[in-house]
Amino acid sequence: MTSNFQEITELKQKDIFLFYSLMNEDKRLYLKDILSKSTLKKEYSHKINGRWENQYIDLDLIPEIKPVFLMACKFGKSIINKPLVIPHKQLGFPYNEFWFNISNSGDNTGWHDHKENAKISCVYYISVPKKSGNIIFRKKNKNKYEKWFVKPRDGMTILFPSKLEHCVEINKSCDTRISLSFNLYTLPIQVNETRNVYSSKKFYS
Repeated sequence: MTSNFQEITELKQKDIFLFYSLMNEDKRLYLKDILSKSTLKKEYSHKINGRWENQYIDLDLIPEIKPVFLMACKFGKSIINKPLVIPHKQLGFPYNEFWFNISNSGDNTGWHDHKENAKISCVYYISVPKKSGNIIFRKKNKNKYEKWFVKPRDGMTILFPSKLEHCVEINKSCDTRISLSFNLYTLPIQVNETRNVYSSKKFYS
């Protein structure tokens, strides 16, 4: 876990910020149970290595995540001093700018970014088994990449610049890792692409 003062300070210097949401363990377990239901209406973006990379669920079907959004917007505003919005259908947008990542044993996520028009990206960890994979960030410095990682924990939220490249290590546990990812936009909001193109084009390795 990234927890000591020195490590957190170094992450802030890279514009990566950590905090814990108000959602307690019981609420996270309840959320995990909801997501496991086969009757829950889901949409999917694209497959990578046989796995659906992004799973979309309308907010009215899973309102329990609203406090996570509100806290992330508030925290993000304190960083950039501008109001932030997460586009979704309930606000009149054609699709949702949030999705769930369901990673089973052996799954991983390749290098990508979220840079089209979004200002800040965020990941909230609902269930993180031991050895289920760190999130790794990288930034190119001349001809070399500088890399650093965060070891996620249940209830942790990570905010970072949408243009920052990142990936997720292989889930080496026997359980499923579940996280919620979303993008935060400044006003006026520009969301121009269809979701399938928007999601898949960001993966380049």
